[in-house]
Amino acid sequence: MRKRFLVGCLLPLLLVTAAACSTSDDGRGVASVGGSAAPSATPSLSELEQAIRYTRCMREHGVPMSDPQVVNGDVRMGGGFDKDALGPDVGARAQEACKQYEPVMPAGLAAVKAELAREESRCMREHGVENFPDPDAEAHVDVSEQVRKDPQYDQAKAFCREYIRSYRPSAEATPR
Repeated sequence: MRKRFLVGCLLPLLLVTAAACSTSDDGRGVASVGGSAAPSATPSLSELEQAIRYTRCMREHGVPMSDPQVVNGDVRMGGGFDKDALGPDVGARAQEACKQYEPVMPAGLAAVKAELAREESRCMREHGVENFPDPDAEAHVDVSEQVRKDPQYDQAKAFCREYIRSYRPSAEATPR
């Protein structure tokens, strides 16, 4: 009698547990309070997979970004794009639509990339491109077509690209 009682109690518990642990195959993503799926870049995806997802989204929204590549172990995105050349607000709308897919970078690496971006901007100005902008908080540099037309731009870019390859970030920015 005692065994029947235990089996009778355990069977519903096992069914509830199995139902709770099963996954839905509807392909809709993560549930949210509003009831709509909101996929996002997650640490479970590699940095390259995140970059590919983001790049595809940007292209779907009208921004001609090339696929990311792995260079010396680092994932390199397809480069910036000229927001002015795309037309009014295309780049801004694409970035907003794809924000959820933007690659998530470890904090230490983000600090290094931010310092490298600041150093590159400083280098570009030092080598004749006076209006070269500073990077934003995420180390993105929005270079306008006007800045790219600066007569010193190509030469400064070539010099600064080589300089940045040999630049060593400060101790505070180096990941531990």
